[in-house]
Amino acid sequence: MNRLALSVALFGVIACGRAGRNGAGADGGGGGGGGGGGDGGGHLDGGGDHLDGGGDHLDGGGDHLDGGTTTGIITGGPCSSGSPGATAYRVTWADGGGTAYVMYDVNGLPDHSRDHTDAYGYEIGFTPSFVDPFLGAGGVALDDDDFIDIELSTVGVSAIASATLSIFGRSYNVDTSGSFNWQTFVDTGSAPTDLVSNVAPYAWYSADMTSALAPGDDGALIRIKAGPSSDSLVVNQIELCLQAN
Repeated sequence: MNRLALSVALFGVIACGRAGRNGAGADGGGGGGGGGGGDGGGHLDGGGDHLDGGGDHLDGGGDHLDGGTTTGIITGGPCSSGSPGATAYRVTWADGGGTAYVMYDVNGLPDHSRDHTDAYGYEIGFTPSFVDPFLGAGGVALDDDDFIDIELSTVGVSAIASATLSIFGRSYNVDTSGSFNWQTFVDTGSAPTDLVSNVAPYAWYSADMTSALAPGDDGALIRIKAGPSSDSLVVNQIELCLQAN
């Protein structure tokens, strides 16, 4: 099955882009997007510029060490979450007058040709909301009506020993903790239920997603959603850490 057919089977119809921003992003069931995703590897995506608030992408470089051990081909330095390996990718959600937008912090992968993150919704006219600026740094609201897509390339990576997906934030629910889950064209997975505390301050929460990421993929797409029990999160940062060669 080619990638276009797999894209349709896994993610469904195209999400509409946020008015006045970039084009439509891949969507798992329709609705409005928070900005245009890049187009690569058969993803159903409308293309467009990276929404980084005008800032430059900050790419790590050189040889990095983690606990005194070399981390292979990934050049993003030690992981802020404390996860094993080196930082392959990290973004921060910032406040644009109540609208959440992406700041690109690190791309430590060998291939930077595909590098885009944004939030999308299942309604036309969806706009990512920046919330919770008083109990923490604040971040993008993520619940069961929206999702975050990370588009990247693992070209130049020959083997992945481990991949860890982490978020920095909290459950955006006064009564219960939450979690997060992900899907790619390779596999799906989820963090343990109630892993993400609803109590300030913000903290890093990590889960293993090694089975969902393949080396040598020029069209990788990681879709992240909020999970039980709260099904509602505030996400300040997202980080992908790899032990890879």
